[in-house]
This record gives sequence, structure tokens and C-alpha cells, in this order.
Amino acid sequence: MTREIKITPPEGYEIDTEHSTFKCIKFKAITKRFRDGNKEIHGYRLELSHIIPAQGIIAAGNHDIFYNYKQAKSAKAMAIISQIMANDPRFGGVVTDEEFEDEDIWIYSINRNKNTIQMYQGTRGIDHFLSFHTPKQRDLFLEENEDLIKDYLMID
Repeated sequence: MTREIKITPPEGYEIDTEHSTFKCIKFKAITKRFRDGNKEIHGYRLELSHIIPAQGIIAAGNHDIFYNYKQAKSAKAMAIISQIMANDPRFGGVVTDEEFEDEDIWIYSINRNKNTIQMYQGTRGIDHFLSFHTPKQRDLFLEENEDLIKDYLMID
């Protein structure tokens, strides 16, 4: 004959299966992350390349809501830039993880310094989204896409 005992953890706790044994049941506090909760969030989201307001959305499962318009605009610019970098051969293609990790390869990038565009003349081993194989590619990209760069870097 077997006996069964049902254990109900106290409110706010769950059974710590990693540290419990058959003889000693341990409990751990349930960690509630904001992103998994039922709190309403507000902001902006991208929908079919348009930035639209998002009001009264539940945080759990909705991880495409940006806190403000500027952040949503940056994400949209990042998506456009990634396609340009991957598909316009004049910009040399996306710098790969292997190239970033190779200390012998110089990378030419565009970043933000305070509220201005900063051009890096060559770095090694430093990963930047707006990175290029040559200064010529970087300069041409800036010339043709300054508006996107400013949106991505959230420069006014």
C-alpha cells in the first residue's frame, strides 16, 4: 500500500526541486520578472514598417513595445540598415563575428558620442553594429544614409 501526500507551497513560493529531497522539501521564493507580469505597458511598436502607439498592452508575451517613439524609430532604422548592409555590395557586407574577434582585422565604424556622429578610424576586436571593412565604405554609407544613422543612434 502506498501513501500520497500533496504539498502546497506557501503563497509566493515554489518547491525548490534542485535542493529538495524525498525527506526534506525546500521552498524558494517565486521570482517575478517584470516582462512576465500582468502589468499594462504603454509605448510604441512597429507594425508593417509604421510606428504606432501601443496602449494598455499586458507586458507578458508582448516584447515588441518600445517605451518611447525615439526607441521605436531607432529599431526601425536598425532593420533598414541591416538590409542595406547585407544587400548593397558597395558597403562590403556585414562584418562577421569572426572578423570582430580577429585582433588583426581593422574595423571602421560609426557610433554616437554625446549627441553627434563619431567616426572611428579603425578598431580591432570591438563589435559595433555600424561597422565596415574600409573607411571608404563607412564614409559612403554615412553620406547616403545619415538620416537612418541619426535615427538608429537616437541623435536629434
